[in-house]
Amino acid sequence: MANLFDDLTGMENILDALEQMNVNCPDPASNSRELWNLRHQTNINPCNLSSEKMLEKAVSMLAKNGHMSGWYNQCPTASGIGDSGRYKHCNVDLVRWDEVNASAHLIELKWKSDTPSEAIGQVLRYGAVYLYCRKHREKLPVSNRPIMDANHISLCILAPHSYYAHDQFLEEKFYNAKQDIERLNIKPVSPGLSMSLEVLAFPESFSVLPFRNGGEVRKICDQKKLNSAGKIVRDAFDGLLCLHK
Repeated sequence: MANLFDDLTGMENILDALEQMNVNCPDPASNSRELWNLRHQTNINPCNLSSEKMLEKAVSMLAKNGHMSGWYNQCPTASGIGDSGRYKHCNVDLVRWDEVNASAHLIELKWKSDTPSEAIGQVLRYGAVYLYCRKHREKLPVSNRPIMDANHISLCILAPHSYYAHDQFLEEKFYNAKQDIERLNIKPVSPGLSMSLEVLAFPESFSVLPFRNGGEVRKICDQKKLNSAGKIVRDAFDGLLCLHK
């Protein structure tokens, strides 16, 4: 069975990625109930020590308990399409959905892994999958997904301020990717849709997480009442800085 992501390794142009997806799966189908579903996935192993996973789950727990409205995590982008189950990391880490303006931030969250340049490549793939699914929306179970009617999609990478300090290729990679997005001819597929690329950073003061493992994430963030540590996370996301747009 064809895989939606075959032959995309190393492909940095979003238009090329979209064209390859159409070659890989020209007539898509999926019976997934989760494709492009905005959800709160809060399960985490108490022994999990991954900074990225802990922070992602913290946001989901805070949002589920009403402290971070509009935030979601682990949004499936290709569930059930072809043999896409063979590929890991097909879910968007974080989504911020603005229902009033019908706009979404698709966020690749980084803390210590990969490089900013690699993260841009990853979020561009999410953008290509989004356009692919929107193009084929009549064949896929996404008709009731609010995000499929978005007016604007922002492709974002998000990391601590210091994460961006030593990537000498970031400026060039960002500029090239932004130019490629601007050259996309989206209107024939989705009139009224626009897309952008953003590099976001946490406030410089947010450099240490207020939890050490998955168990502490649960204890701190999965609460109906917002505590001081949960407030640190919420305020960090309220104070995001846009380094490049």
